[in-house]
Parts: sequence; C-alpha cells; structure tokens
Amino acid sequence: MVLLRETGFTFGGVHSRRDMGLIYVEKDGHIAIPEIKRNSYAIAGMSGTLLLSGEAWQPFALEGTLIPEDEPATQAEAQALLRNILSWLTAGRQQLIFDYEPSVYYMAELAGTSKWSLKNWFGGELAIKFLVQPTAYSTRANVVTVNDGNGLRGGTTRAPAALKGAAMPNGMEGVTIRLAVDTDHPTGLELTVENTGATPITSVGVAGIQVDGIELQTGQQLVIDANPPAMVQIDGENAMAYVTDFTPVMLDNGINVLTVRRGYGDSEDQHARITASARGRW
Repeated sequence: MVLLRETGFTFGGVHSRRDMGLIYVEKDGHIAIPEIKRNSYAIAGMSGTLLLSGEAWQPFALEGTLIPEDEPATQAEAQALLRNILSWLTAGRQQLIFDYEPSVYYMAELAGTSKWSLKNWFGGELAIKFLVQPTAYSTRANVVTVNDGNGLRGGTTRAPAALKGAAMPNGMEGVTIRLAVDTDHPTGLELTVENTGATPITSVGVAGIQVDGIELQTGQQLVIDANPPAMVQIDGENAMAYVTDFTPVMLDNGINVLTVRRGYGDSEDQHARITASARGRW
C-alpha cells in the first residue's frame, strides 16, 4: 500500500510536491536490487565457469510521471511550470531521496528526454527518468570531533589495522580517533581539520592521504572527502594541488581507528579541531 505522503521525492533539496506542486507516480515499480556484474572465467572443456573475486554494481534507471496537483489553466501556464521543472531537474547529479525511504539518499541525474503529454491525464503529465548510482547513503552521518587532541566528543571511527599505534613522521602531531560506522559496504571517510590555534598548520595526513605545503591559518578548515568524486578543499576552494598522496580511506562496519597527522610551524600555540565522519552505504 502506498500512501499519498509517500509518493514524492526530494531532488537537490527540492521536494516534488511541497515545493513544486507535483505528484510522482512510479512506472512499473522500482529497482530493489541493482544488476551485479561478476568476474567469471570459462575454461575450455569444463562445465560452467569459475567465479573470481571482484564484482561491480551497475547504475540503474528509475522512471515515473510527474502530475501537477493543480491543473494548469492554459498551455502557457503549463509551459511556465515545465520551465521551472527543467531548471530543477537538470542541475546535474544530486541527492535523490524518496518519501518512502527518507533515511537514505541516492546520487542521481536526469536521463534521456522528458515528454509532456495530455494523453493519460487531462491536467497533463511529464514522463521522467533518473539514472541512479547503485548504492544508497545514510542521510545521517556518524561523527566524532576531537578538540586540541584532548578528549572525544560526539560519536565514534575504524580503519585498517596497520594504522593502530602508527609512528608519526618527524615534526608531526598524531591524534587517534575512533569512529563507529553502521554500513553494509565500505564507505569513504570525510575529515575536517580546523586550525583553532595561532600557528599555521602546514600538513595533514590520515592513512594513505597526505596534504603538504599548506598554510592553514586560524579559523581555516581543510576538508578531505574520500567519497567519489574524491576532493580536498580549504575553505571551499580546491586544494588538490597540495596532495602528495591519495589512497581513499574506506571504513568498514563497526569501530574504525584512525590516526590523523598534523604538521605545524615553529610556534607553540598548536591547536586544532578535528572532525571525522562517515555515512552508511547500502
């Protein structure tokens, strides 16, 4: 049974019914399990195939129809509505959240052509199709914040065992963070380092990621996001030019342990607020 309040979706932060006045009707249901391409090998003279390690989940299409709650009085009014929809749905790849599953989002973009028709509904309807990436992410992240390396606030983290007790390179400070993650698939780490002291932070590292040659001043933030498309930013500006090593840090279900490395200038006022977060991925 589908309730009216479950028939909408949010795309790029805009809701189909509350913000756009549109009712969404799925076409022939929706994909529950995406296609999985597995790595198999056939050997001459042997029945069947060998299943090797490695598999790739494939993007899938979700199709449906958008119907105006209030019937446009004229075709000109309908065209104005379509222009608003065009501006909304053609903004590239965005978060897609369906009302019947508000706790997760997919990354999706509009695909193909979208046709407006009066054939099946006297008030008009617009056929749309989303191309959806194969995994869903939790809308609520697991977060841990460490202030000045003294104590934990918030939630919990986990990383490869090789990081536990890792030695710090000369001139670098190390902080250990434990982050609890509820996830089905390995999910990427998002790390934010804010300089809360007077001494510039000159380098930041975690696991296989290293950022060098920066001068992170008081109040500035460095963000490292291992989720695709991976990025490194300082106060919202691209800082990939400072990356000397980047192997995405993927976190598993349970407690992850991370050692965050920081390098400073010569002053003793060396303080930072470090936030590690991750979203469950299914």
